[in-house]
Amino acid sequence: MKFFMRMSKAELIRRYTVFMLAMVVGAFGVTLVTRATLGVNSVACFSYVTSVYFPITMGMVNILFNTSMLLAQFGVMRKEERKLQIINVLMQIPAMILFGFMIDVCMYLTRDFHPDAMPYGYALCLLTFAVGSLTIALNIAFQVIGNVAKLPCDAFVMILAARINKKLGWVKLSFDAFLVITAAIMSLVCSGFTEIIGIREGTVLGALLIGPLVQLLLPYFAFVTRWIERAKTSSSETA
Repeated sequence: MKFFMRMSKAELIRRYTVFMLAMVVGAFGVTLVTRATLGVNSVACFSYVTSVYFPITMGMVNILFNTSMLLAQFGVMRKEERKLQIINVLMQIPAMILFGFMIDVCMYLTRDFHPDAMPYGYALCLLTFAVGSLTIALNIAFQVIGNVAKLPCDAFVMILAARINKKLGWVKLSFDAFLVITAAIMSLVCSGFTEIIGIREGTVLGALLIGPLVQLLLPYFAFVTRWIERAKTSSSETA
């Protein structure tokens, strides 16, 4: 809460502009990776599998999943932390709604795009997957630059790591593995133990590539950070 109080209105607007752009970009990236049919990333596995076997869209499942993660944060927090973090947690609500809504929009707009059914199908799937992974990495880079909010699933992992005093990387890895295993079990049960959908080589590649891609992209978007910083300068000069 103190973090928001230190920011000027202009800086806050710019940071949230970048963050909301990250949500839109991320939704497009998730859609491309899904259309590539090489396996979706770990966080999207559950949403994708559920949308395949049940009459609910991937975006709606994502919103419901993030809602459960938002509530889980309160369960993990200590009583005093809940009071201090209430604003930060509530600010995740518009983010998760926008993200889920944009996934459905992007899935609808790309409904006729099936690279696996086109000539040179596997090569085109790989290309689609690569662009999608790069786009997801760009989404994360924008979230880092904006530095105002997180999706509930990401925030939950950070709070859980702090609560149990474990390294964030290991907690994130365990959380992602849990999501993938859950999605695989659901797929097996719903298909009568005949198939596992949504989990392929792309799921593993995404886990290995997206982190390094974020680090690769961040320096190229330093101008966005400078744009945000100029809001601080303008505010101090006005004051």
